[in-house]
Order: sequence, then structure tokens, then C-alpha cells
Amino acid sequence: MTTFPDLPPDRIGYDFGALNLSEETTIGGGPIRFRHSLSLGGHTLALTYSWRTQTEMQQIRDHYNDADGTHRQFEVPTTIWGTAAVVNTDSLYRYAEPPQEEHLGVFFNFTVRLRVVDGISLLFDLQGGGATQSTITPTAFTSFAFAGNAPFILNGGAADPDSPAATLILQGKGADR
Repeated sequence: MTTFPDLPPDRIGYDFGALNLSEETTIGGGPIRFRHSLSLGGHTLALTYSWRTQTEMQQIRDHYNDADGTHRQFEVPTTIWGTAAVVNTDSLYRYAEPPQEEHLGVFFNFTVRLRVVDGISLLFDLQGGGATQSTITPTAFTSFAFAGNAPFILNGGAADPDSPAATLILQGKGADR
């Protein structure tokens, strides 16, 4: 896997994508939406470079060829983003299309459009921190109301508290829910 050239762009455009949903219509009840995954998809990134040299343009051309066009995925250096923390630093990318070039004599303007392959995961791990297990005898339940403001532990049935069965995984929901 190759790494995208370390050329900070003059402008960055970012499309946050959307949840992987499909929608079916109903009679009078409004649409029904089905969620197919736990991550956002369709992130695109547009990097715009202005008044660049032939050498810089050639780095982009060579990288596009090394990535087999839109086929292979690659990493993008964090210097491309500057101080913006928009996607995970370990995300991978693919070219969405060939780089668009504009020749201005000895200088070039070009735009590179990338797709983010690893989207933002909507799974969150809740870890109990310094909380301790209750002395109450365990009982089976399907729902349970917690009170207080200390961290809580949900024991998944494992004797070892470091076991994955003792970790509660939450599925993220929008702020309006």
C-alpha cells in the first residue's frame, strides 16, 4: 500500500456521507427506514491545489498510477488535514476519479477527489473505569434502570472482569433521539 504524497492542499472539501439506509414507502404511515450497517459511508474528500509545479503534479500522477487508479486503497498523511480532526487517523482512502488538471503555463491547478474507505464507526465502548461490582446477588433481566452519577459496570456473565463478555457496547444514535 502506498501513501498519498505529503502535499498539503490549498483547500479541502469534505462530504460527511450518510448512514447506510434504505427506505420503503407505506400507505399513509410515512416511510419505513432500514439501517444496514453501524457506520457512515460515502465520505468524499476534495483536495484543491493551486499554482503548483510540474514536480508536485507529477507526484500526484505517479501516486494515482501506483494505486492502480481507483482500485487500491492507501493512507493519507495527517499533514494533509492540518489541525482538522474530521476522520479517524487510521482511515484508508481510494481515488474517486482521476485527478483533474488545469495547465497554466509552467504551473498547474489540480483537484484530487478521494473516497474514505474506513468510515466513522458508530459503535462505542463503555468501560466502567474505577467502578466496583455491586454486592447484590446477580439475577437475569432484560432491562434495568440505573440511578446515580458514578460509572456502572454491566457484568456480561464472565468471571474475569477483563473478559470481552463484561464490556457493554452501545450503538450510537443521533442527538435528536
